[in-house]
Amino acid sequence: MYSVMIVDDEPIIRMGLRRTVNWENFGFKVICECRDGEEALEQLEEHKIDFIVTDIKMHKISGLEMLKILRTKNLDIPVLLLSGYDEFAYAQEGLRLGAFDYILKPLDHEKLEDILTNVYKKLATTEKKNNEFNINRTITSEKILYDLLRGKNLMVMDEYISRYNLPLIKNKVQVAIVEINEIVINNEELIESDERDYLEKSVSLIIEKEMKNSGLGYYSILDDELGKKFIIAQTDLEIEASEFDDIFGEALKAILRISNEELETVLNIGMGNVYNQLFSIHKSYLNAKEALKYKYVLGTNKLIHINQLAGIRREKFNYPIEKEKALISSIISAKDDSLGLLDGLLKEIAQIMNFDVFKINMIVTQLINNIYSNVLKKYSFLDTVYNLSEIMRVGFLGVETLVDIEKRLMENVASLINIIKEYNLNQGDNIVLKACEYVLNHVEEDITLTSISNNLNISKNYFCSIFKQQTGKNFLEYLTRAKMDRAKILLKRQDYKVYEVSDVLGYKETAYFSKLFKKHTGYNPAEYRKSGN
Repeated sequence: MYSVMIVDDEPIIRMGLRRTVNWENFGFKVICECRDGEEALEQLEEHKIDFIVTDIKMHKISGLEMLKILRTKNLDIPVLLLSGYDEFAYAQEGLRLGAFDYILKPLDHEKLEDILTNVYKKLATTEKKNNEFNINRTITSEKILYDLLRGKNLMVMDEYISRYNLPLIKNKVQVAIVEINEIVINNEELIESDERDYLEKSVSLIIEKEMKNSGLGYYSILDDELGKKFIIAQTDLEIEASEFDDIFGEALKAILRISNEELETVLNIGMGNVYNQLFSIHKSYLNAKEALKYKYVLGTNKLIHINQLAGIRREKFNYPIEKEKALISSIISAKDDSLGLLDGLLKEIAQIMNFDVFKINMIVTQLINNIYSNVLKKYSFLDTVYNLSEIMRVGFLGVETLVDIEKRLMENVASLINIIKEYNLNQGDNIVLKACEYVLNHVEEDITLTSISNNLNISKNYFCSIFKQQTGKNFLEYLTRAKMDRAKILLKRQDYKVYEVSDVLGYKETAYFSKLFKKHTGYNPAEYRKSGN
């Protein structure tokens, strides 16, 4: 996927651009949005951007000025200019400065898709040439370390290390996995608030500082998904394995303590054994990975060494994974027995954990994360009308009794099942299911009976008849409900005004939108924004 930056001083335009096309279908991913050229240039220092879509005229630094600056810096990033009808001269100037293309507002979807196809071809061609020119570029110490961690290509690694003079030593090695607990349990919310990047960078700085202070001499820090970092410690000192283990362990304890004190952030750290050669990194990595799993037994905010597990394993902690899988499958299908399965699983977890509420809370938090991940994988579009992260709001919130945990989890999962049912995503009829999925995928577009019928290649009358028969409501009621639920999510975002939400959802009259919203929620939009709902 090539990374995309969208630059426009109007939030509604940025949002419209993001949703106009399915970027991923064309090989792109929008990773950054900016209000003007000044902010865009700052973000280019932080992110690798492959393609920029920018308005021509903006406050502070305009799209044209930004393009000039990019070219003076020899940044050959393809730039697509957004131009109004009265700005054609500016668009021509942009082309002279090396813009890839321009497109007039309002956007022509077909032309935009053609441009994306052409940009992708250009980027792919350039990338291929660069790879052919310098194939050694991909052979880096980081790439080799990732492969070593997973036990890949061990036979050729020695040759690579020597040939490219990589800063890796063939002596004692030990791996730890550092997990930022808040990212694991609140990932979506942190992304929306930009707090995730702050936590990631801050923890990395602490790791860097304490590993330097350790005196071991050689270390690498690699990023993994969902708030995890790998620390690979090495040394050329003539010391025993036990001493190496002690020094690394003290550095990890310092990382844990400083993160608590300075960032007020909980870390979970799994630590593998020491091995005497570089090519055993993957063994230490597997040790650390196994150790980290036991946070659900020992609790969070701890350094857990693989050597601690022998005693714990004698307690025969056997998590009922098959029952969890059956529960998740039942929730996704919105089956009536889902809550019964959940109740049974919770009771079994309580018995396994000997009714220790803190330990139960640990395991339930992971269970919720697994439910959330699987539902989002199946219904990725559902979060346009329902805040899926609501089901995550159990655990680590001051819950004191098992009854509280069960009550909150039951309520949240029941709410999730209801929304799947209410949006008919468990429909057996393929036509109705496709129609429902289409609405949720295009809720911010102007959907009509004609457009949905054409999309399904059936007549309007037949579609209305079968939709009513299968769901018990007419299609326009379903569509309006989806738009109102989407409006509720948008209204909670402070950068959207009521008239902007109305416009985004396709309502030309804000007064009519407000009337519909009050009919469905009992609040007018301004009241709802201030409410705690």
